[in-house]
Amino acid sequence: MSILISLVKALSQSDPAKVCLITTGGTISSVYDPQTAALRPGLSVTALLESLPKGMGNVEVVQRELFQLDSANAQPHHWLELASAIRDIHEEMPDLNGIVVSHGTDTMAYSAAAVSFMVRDFGRPIVFTGAQIPATVPWSDGPRNLIDAIRVAAFGDIAETCIVFNGEIHRGTRVKKLRVNSYDAFDSMDPTPLGVLARDIILYEGRKKRNNLVPKFDIRINNNVWLLKVFPGLQPQILLKILDMGYQGIVIEGFGAGNIPSEENAIAGAISQAVSQGCFIVISSQCAFGQADLSMYEVGRIAAEAGAMSAYDMTSEAALIKLAWILGRTTEPDQVREMMATDYVGEITFLGQSGYTGA
Repeated sequence: MSILISLVKALSQSDPAKVCLITTGGTISSVYDPQTAALRPGLSVTALLESLPKGMGNVEVVQRELFQLDSANAQPHHWLELASAIRDIHEEMPDLNGIVVSHGTDTMAYSAAAVSFMVRDFGRPIVFTGAQIPATVPWSDGPRNLIDAIRVAAFGDIAETCIVFNGEIHRGTRVKKLRVNSYDAFDSMDPTPLGVLARDIILYEGRKKRNNLVPKFDIRINNNVWLLKVFPGLQPQILLKILDMGYQGIVIEGFGAGNIPSEENAIAGAISQAVSQGCFIVISSQCAFGQADLSMYEVGRIAAEAGAMSAYDMTSEAALIKLAWILGRTTEPDQVREMMATDYVGEITFLGQSGYTGA
């Protein structure tokens, strides 16, 4: 069980705090469009803040409107623009206590992972949040999530990119959206969340604390990375078709511990051929909890023997982003393998053999 090591009482904070709110659209900023009879982003950053209870106490909120985007339309260049905006805001206001990014829930895990890798050692919280119901609806979860995100950005002793949602604080590289309609849309995929929000901000051990490190802004990414889910009947030729389309990396979601078919429709041969042509293959697990361990079963070992790398316990979202981030820097095979197995921003918490012997 995690040990509580921080109880931050925002109400007793004597020094004023400054937080920058970057809006990018999403459900939290959506309005009803009578022409399409559907929701679309359209609420300004000012209107979004006006949906909150009046008065922010001793927190100054600086406003930045970046996109009005449904997150289903988010593309890799939007991650680059967001990371660049964070860099520019840091240079303009180095005294910020933290940054909040309002974002659609559909691809929030991808964007949070991308910012985690592209903006490291920021020293303060970068907090993503959003809503399941537009902020203008009386029973919306948006105002609560936004207030919680501002609290964490202003007063939380944390120096990570995270997602604050439904009273929980999740690491940006360890989180998935698991529920479409429920207020608790997100869960941390082992270990537990970084903290929870109640009367106080309660943070757990294992997080990175606020610091004065010099931020690293490494805003490069290689878009030519594919995410492929294995299913019964998958034709192995699809890997070579993906390669023909110019993709340089493929994350394959295997069954269970990263297992792939080894008899009918075996894909190890296609993996070996793709690797020999300079494509980098990473095997993750389709399971929400647990890890890819290519040493456990024969059907996993053949993937490793064909040249695939294990994602270990990285989520598929984090593995995809990490591979794209690495290939933006190098395509030297040994370096790529070393970097994929290196924990940069808490994306890996399990490395090594399962130790299973059949006993």
